[in-house]
Amino acid sequence: MNKWTDIANCIKWSDRVVIMTHTNMDGDAIGSALALCHALRRMGKRCVILIEDDIPGYLKFMHDHSGHEGDPFFVRSMPFDPELALVVDCGDSGRIEKRLEVFQSCRTKICVDHHMQVGSFADHSVIDPKASATGLLVYELINELGVEIDKEIAEDLYVAILTDTGCFKYSNTTAECHLVTAQLYAYGIDHERLATLIYDTLDMAQIKLEAAIVDWMEVFADGRAVISYVTQEKLRELGAAYDMTGGCIDVLRKISGVEVCAFLKEHEDGSFKLSLRSKGDADVNRVAVKLGGGGHIKASGATLQLPLNEALARTKAGIEEELALSPVSCR
Repeated sequence: MNKWTDIANCIKWSDRVVIMTHTNMDGDAIGSALALCHALRRMGKRCVILIEDDIPGYLKFMHDHSGHEGDPFFVRSMPFDPELALVVDCGDSGRIEKRLEVFQSCRTKICVDHHMQVGSFADHSVIDPKASATGLLVYELINELGVEIDKEIAEDLYVAILTDTGCFKYSNTTAECHLVTAQLYAYGIDHERLATLIYDTLDMAQIKLEAAIVDWMEVFADGRAVISYVTQEKLRELGAAYDMTGGCIDVLRKISGVEVCAFLKEHEDGSFKLSLRSKGDADVNRVAVKLGGGGHIKASGATLQLPLNEALARTKAGIEEELALSPVSCR
């Protein structure tokens, strides 16, 4: 049976749909959700994207999808009672915690994701850890639904694929994602504008933040790893917003000789969001899982309910343990 058959049928039989994605949304999450929302509305569905945190600054332009007629695309409370919940780019119900009641109230629950999972919290799921981005899976689903892709949907999918492959330079980049992207170009996407908005447009406060992250960083594990952090207090001192922290991990990732980088950013509740990246043989998913999180071999994360010093110490210990299992590969 086609892997999309049950999901496509559930969507076709539902008139009111809510889409959700993980907290601390990234380009793949927002792009996938928007593309799907556009597609479902064109099928005549009433559909919104329920969020609980702000769209990151570098993706604010995606909020231009304001829904000029009817419901806005992004909402913080439901304007209707949904029948179907579609969770994209999220394999853990803990990452939709404040929306879990809405999710559980739906008659049917669907998950479309590319993160490694143990089990599923939905009635129907398509989980493909080999997919470079959830946007690739949403592209398949939209085609299965028979919705004609246009420039608007294509640009949403392009943002999803572009950001989760790091401009097609991460190890998760595949021939398939290049082939799908080539097809998106046929719809007239403005790839130069999108890449410029995402990667080459920064506020002065963000430049200062990234410089500070480098100043606060610690290189360890014989030069094979680096870790840095930012607290709410330091964000205020710099005049920087929390959503400006999204690219900080990539600054650390560029350091020569470093195989694993880690970045901790403090939430308003005092917990820390941990981001991990690997550009060697180290499996940062194993590190994240031991800290209560997960993700991919090369990119993972976790939320730590710990004081900063303890969060730094436990993260460093996990990375050192993982690097002890991995040969030196990036020196």
